[in-house]
Amino acid sequence: MSGSGHVPPPPGGWRIPLVRPDVPAFADVAGEIEAAVAAGMLTKGPALARLEAEAARWLGVRQVVGVANCTVGLALVLKSLATVRGQAAGGCATPATCPLPALARTPGPAGPAEVIVPSFIFLAAPAAVVWAGMRPVFVDVDPETFTVDPAAVAAAVTQRTAAILACHTFGCPCDMPALERISAAAGVPLVIDAAHGLGSAVGGRPVGAGGLAQVFSLSPTKLVVSGEGGLIATSCDCLASALRVAREYGNDGSYGCAVPGLNARLPEVSAILARASLARLDVVAERRRAAAAAYRAALDVPGLGFQTIPTGATSSWKDFVISVDAERFGIDRDVLRERLAAAGIETRAYYSPAAHQMEAFAGFVQPGQRLPVTERLAATLVALPMGVHVTPDVARAVADEIRAAGGVSRVASDRSASVV
Repeated sequence: MSGSGHVPPPPGGWRIPLVRPDVPAFADVAGEIEAAVAAGMLTKGPALARLEAEAARWLGVRQVVGVANCTVGLALVLKSLATVRGQAAGGCATPATCPLPALARTPGPAGPAEVIVPSFIFLAAPAAVVWAGMRPVFVDVDPETFTVDPAAVAAAVTQRTAAILACHTFGCPCDMPALERISAAAGVPLVIDAAHGLGSAVGGRPVGAGGLAQVFSLSPTKLVVSGEGGLIATSCDCLASALRVAREYGNDGSYGCAVPGLNARLPEVSAILARASLARLDVVAERRRAAAAAYRAALDVPGLGFQTIPTGATSSWKDFVISVDAERFGIDRDVLRERLAAAGIETRAYYSPAAHQMEAFAGFVQPGQRLPVTERLAATLVALPMGVHVTPDVARAVADEIRAAGGVSRVASDRSASVV
């Protein structure tokens, strides 16, 4: 079995599935849904407007634009960059707060615009780059945090660079101060794939306010759920305006179309569910932290490693992953997955293969390019069950199976892990 291969469930099904959505009780949303249906207001209604306003306050940004999903949100942001830069050059609507970097660079050589992106990322991000008509330039990540390595980003900037695309990987906030310095020095906008970011914080403040835009996911595996959906957070009024037109086919309200767009609207029922889910984010995030702490304490054994969350940062723990050193643990990642599957525990190899190893993006990989950290992580990481069903007791039960699979009878130390 390859690490990225499907591991079938045992005959009785999964005893502990990988994910289970943490959604509000139906009673909490039924009234609003009934009212929306009765009014015939199924899209572009008041629930979406309220969700956008509440999310903007939560994230500490001027604007939030709701969209159909995070992937299309990333593509629309990237596609809107040329429009927004043109507006900024002619005078931004909010120059005092606009996060768009100064136009510091002279035009680059002819050829497709490029977006610097970590290869250790969900495939939706480079797919959004390609759909926006740009070329992904893959770079490596930090071996401890698994987020993009700022030094690799700085080395990859050229005259063709149109944007830097970073990610809060598994909920671990990326190094925003370093990336913003690179963005400002190069005159290149910074966009964040914040799909895992709701529930993450730095210095006690939710992520979302840095860079030109941060794009969040509301899919069922996340801490805030709308079924499917996404939120684009920005303090650039010009970008928010362009995105609202772009999500509406490019129609500015006059049935004209200056720039082609998409149908990327977030339905009212999805917005209603997302609002109720956002209201309970603190509770959901605390559950994840408790499960992550239990995993860390129970899996403190030789051969298993963890993602490092920087001091002062808080992870959403959208995913909890461990690295498996076959020599020290006794079995490799793939064998561990098979043994856990036999015990009814579902896992996933994240991200294996990495984006630069995928057929869809082979044409964008530089000849002979190696990304050693990314390739090592893709070969050794495994995501453990996480969601509403994973209490600390469930996490400890999964850890018991992992230790048994590796022939480890107890934890290596009695100290309790501190997880933020």
